Amino acid sequence: CIGIVGCGIQAEQQLRVLASAVDCRRVLAWGRDRQRLLAWRERLADTSFDIGLAAGLDQIVDRCRLIVTTTPVTEPLLKAVRSGTHVTAIGSDTPDKQELAPAILAAADVVAVDSRLQCQGRGEVFRALGSGSIALEAVVELGEIIDGGCRGRRDDTQITVADFTGIATQDIEIARTVYQRICNAH
Repeated sequence: CIGIVGCGIQAEQQLRVLASAVDCRRVLAWGRDRQRLLAWRERLADTSFDIGLAAGLDQIVDRCRLIVTTTPVTEPLLKAVRSGTHVTAIGSDTPDKQELAPAILAAADVVAVDSRLQCQGRGEVFRALGSGSIALEAVVELGEIIDGGCRGRRDDTQITVADFTGIATQDIEIARTVYQRICNAH
């Protein structure tokens, strides 16, 4: 089951992208505002996902092995995750935001970021570094995994975290690649 934490446009876009990236079609979503969460689910009615609404975050942690967090919170929503879980955290893009407890990053087998330099000043890694839960040397950049310089997830029992705070040049390159693939498909 895919867990989505948040019910804004970023959560919607993340789930839409997952449609072509994963086979799983069961989703469990949670948001602080139930009315916004219901509206979010309605906006995604055109997708192939079966979207259920979680009563609480414990349900997401218990049932989901892929969790995407997209909230602007300043206190951790997720305190721990189960073995085999991957978390993509994208809501914590400033120094004051935090979606994950540092213990999650400390327990992770792989912690990937878009920029090691940038994560020293914002994001989940910033908070985990500040609490002494992890060392910067334990963090890998997404590009290092893609080019084969570092290993990413090796098996389904590992806990992995992707802490993405947003890099404009990466966003432009991703958009260019998607655009080229769309053009080549037609």
